[in-house]
Amino acid sequence: ECGICGGDSSSYDHFDVTDIVYLVEKVLDEDWSSDNLHCSDINGDSVLDIVDIVQMVQFILGDARLDDATEVTLRNSSNTLSLEADGFVGGIQMTLSHGNDFSLELLGRSMVSDYRTSGNTTVVIIAAPETGKLFAATSDFIIDEAVAMSDSGELDINLPSVFGLSAAYPNPF
Repeated sequence: ECGICGGDSSSYDHFDVTDIVYLVEKVLDEDWSSDNLHCSDINGDSVLDIVDIVQMVQFILGDARLDDATEVTLRNSSNTLSLEADGFVGGIQMTLSHGNDFSLELLGRSMVSDYRTSGNTTVVIIAAPETGKLFAATSDFIIDEAVAMSDSGELDINLPSVFGLSAAYPNPF
């Protein structure tokens, strides 16, 4: 009916993973407007984004899951991005910048994950990711923006950028 969710969740009576897949595609393709988002804009902020996806995930999973995370860590090791969290993460949305010869392979387990590349920018959305490897890229990338959400709200994200080993000074021996 509304053109975003296939018409089956306009009353908020029922969501399933097909609604999430459809919503992820609409967010990534920016294929929505304020005129046609009334049945998928779960939080009513006139925007389709990771917040709406996480609320659909919460509706599907209910309370039979782990406690919500309070923070997440995203680690980039040899162009493979991994997730560490202290609980359940409802969803992550990232904007990456990179060179021309960039591609990625989604590796992790999640309810739904997808990405879109336009020029030197890639947007990745992962709903209900498990900890571990999220994706591997063919070349260097920079995380320009990252939002992680749980049902409790936005999560703190740690993005370690440099690891180093320094000489012990003064020498304790």
